[in-house]
Amino acid sequence: MKIGVPYWDVFNYLNNALYFTGVGSGNLSYLPPVIPFLTSLIFRLGYVSQNVIFAVDGIIFIMGVIGLYLLFKLRFNDIQSMVGSLIFISLPIVMSWTVAGGIDVPAVSFSIWAIYFAVLGVKKNSKYFYLMLILTLIAVLTRYTSVLLIFPIALYILMDKNYKKHVKKMSLAILAIFVILLPVSILFLIKSGHFTAMFKLVTSTAFGSSAISHDVAYNPHISYYLENILNYISVGPFQGTYAAFLSPSQGLPSLFSYVIAIITSIGLLAYLYKIISAVKAQGYEKLKSANSVKIALLTILVVIFIITFFKATYIISEIIFFGICYMAFMLLKNFKIKNLDMDFLFLSWFMTYFIFHSILVIKVDRYFITMVPALVYFVMLGLSEFLGKFEFKIKKSWLKNWGIYSIIALIFLSSATATYIGHTPKKAFTADIGQACDWLKEYDPNYNDKIIFSDYPPAVSWYLKKVAYPGFPRLYKSSDDFSGYLKNHKADYYIDSLSNPKPHLNGYHIIKNINSIAVYEKL
Repeated sequence: MKIGVPYWDVFNYLNNALYFTGVGSGNLSYLPPVIPFLTSLIFRLGYVSQNVIFAVDGIIFIMGVIGLYLLFKLRFNDIQSMVGSLIFISLPIVMSWTVAGGIDVPAVSFSIWAIYFAVLGVKKNSKYFYLMLILTLIAVLTRYTSVLLIFPIALYILMDKNYKKHVKKMSLAILAIFVILLPVSILFLIKSGHFTAMFKLVTSTAFGSSAISHDVAYNPHISYYLENILNYISVGPFQGTYAAFLSPSQGLPSLFSYVIAIITSIGLLAYLYKIISAVKAQGYEKLKSANSVKIALLTILVVIFIITFFKATYIISEIIFFGICYMAFMLLKNFKIKNLDMDFLFLSWFMTYFIFHSILVIKVDRYFITMVPALVYFVMLGLSEFLGKFEFKIKKSWLKNWGIYSIIALIFLSSATATYIGHTPKKAFTADIGQACDWLKEYDPNYNDKIIFSDYPPAVSWYLKKVAYPGFPRLYKSSDDFSGYLKNHKADYYIDSLSNPKPHLNGYHIIKNINSIAVYEKL
């Protein structure tokens, strides 16, 4: 709340929230509606502030942490599940975005509950599928790429021996959702333009359409998230603005991050050895003779996946990896390996988003948040296996049961705090835009009747509670061309926040400077 809005899209969400209340301007053509709609409910009560969207994010995040604890309890014991939830909170990629006003953390929170109800639907009562479908729909309308949840959910259902019964129940649940919720949702999506946006997003990414290369987030390197994964676990203290803190890749991994990565890797290798031992105990020959076709098919799929991951569109790689997980599970399911279905569920969850965001040419750190719950799952799996190997050396029973895990949780929390210690959280420069807009209101009481352009139009629209039109000097060959653009559109004011140095605009002069913000007025 002190720092303010940290980046562009949050102002779009705020403007859309105003639009939902019937006030101000909004752009409903492509942005997911859930967070703006929930924010608008508070706006309707008379409290209109950017702090509302921070609070909405925070409340949904708390719900997500509770859901993750319950989901982990289906695989781990109470203390392990609690520590897993605390690790989730402590990761810098999550902590820095928790209440930033964005949609990434809320979408993951809803996704956690969708996965949780999917597991309960398979293990306990198929009626949970109704809740799973509702939460999935909410997650998709929070962040459109949440539609990829269909891969891990479908895999988990198909891995169950009663999958035919589940599919039948799912069909009834889908029919109920279709009758009750879907028509209203589709009507809203079409009317607001969201349906077109979702369709374009799916088709453009599925068939390989790439973003323009001059986009600031353009990054074709497939290994980007893999290279920065240690930064997402723990980064050392660093100086900079809050915008820098939102991107852990700008820092360096802490020593603790390396320690956790090594321990987790050893534990996961020990877990894989346990699986191999279980297969070996029942005989490799038995496995080979009964499943030679499946083994051959799995091998072919793995080879094709490796090739297509570097050359094909993401949808092909997603489908192939789905087949790999299903075939591998079918080969191992008769060896009575406990919780194997949960392992494949989280593996599919992680890889589904890892494949998508690695192949997508637009990359920012916050996209990794979609993979964090699955990453934490495997961190906990590795830790539990590693610590299990040394429990016999620990004499104190409280250390065996909950002591060591509590210490690990405290180290994670301390590491997260240490990141802040060396960090100076300067206010986001968007606060300067707010001051410039407040000054303009006093300078020209009739500003509402004027035409205003800006290179940061969402922020100006929010602070002035009126439409601000986009104008970007960097897209023009010269400042004269840009000033001509402003004249042709009869701009009365232009607010520049990004240019350095500020351009000289014929027909306009600067009437106010506030740090990096310049307010131009038509002569």
